[in-house]
Amino acid sequence: MTELIEKELSYLVNGCIFDVHNEVGPGVREECYQKALEHRLIQAGIPFIAKPKTRTEFVYRSIIVDVFEPDLILLQRLIIELKHQPEGLAKDNFTQILSYLKFWNLRLGLLVNFAMERAIIERVPYEPREPELEENYDYIRDIIQDRHRMTLRSVRESLLEIIKSVGIGYAATTYRNLAVVEFRSRGLHCDSEVAVTPMFRERPLPHSLIAPLVVERSVCVQIEAIYDDISARAVRTMQTHLRLTGCDLGIVACFGKTKFIIRGVRP
Repeated sequence: MTELIEKELSYLVNGCIFDVHNEVGPGVREECYQKALEHRLIQAGIPFIAKPKTRTEFVYRSIIVDVFEPDLILLQRLIIELKHQPEGLAKDNFTQILSYLKFWNLRLGLLVNFAMERAIIERVPYEPREPELEENYDYIRDIIQDRHRMTLRSVRESLLEIIKSVGIGYAATTYRNLAVVEFRSRGLHCDSEVAVTPMFRERPLPHSLIAPLVVERSVCVQIEAIYDDISARAVRTMQTHLRLTGCDLGIVACFGKTKFIIRGVRP
């Protein structure tokens, strides 16, 4: 049987969480549960740091690419993130706490939802790992022209530098910011805010900001995370963006749970 990570500490913390929920009940602001849990942890003699003191900048190449602010860090061993979501916990909540665990290099987080009849506590373990590398340019090989080669080479080298420097485990928004910094540090022209005008039967639709980065006005780069494959949705989305931006080629880069994948996409 695998030993539970931080078994004794998490057992004590779980008791504090249930005490707060039993007395306060569901239906109030997250801040109320935060303050109540801080008070209960003090009573239990468990040291912690609470936000806003947990707020820390993620700096890459001397530029702030993200800011992380967990609700509670206990003894530099455990991170707690508190929610009040009647619809239940979402995938983004797990991605958020995994990013915190990776950044602080801790092995366990507790994701807590106070909105239900009883407090829901999800244990979120984190184990650093080296990702597998997978690249597939078959879909664009026959349409790559000489003018694309240097840009594609620089895009690839930038993405590989990111995975080498920071690894896997962050959200797509963080990797997107990292990519912008890395592309620009290599002298690439990178548009990070691209507005397009979709059309329907020759009628213009409202302007829309899209997520991919446009590099050297010819290559569209889309950043995905968490998934260990590049889905049909991601490919179809990239094809839409290629059509709307007029870019020649697309690259989807996925910083997954166990893999780092780069795939070329044609219009």
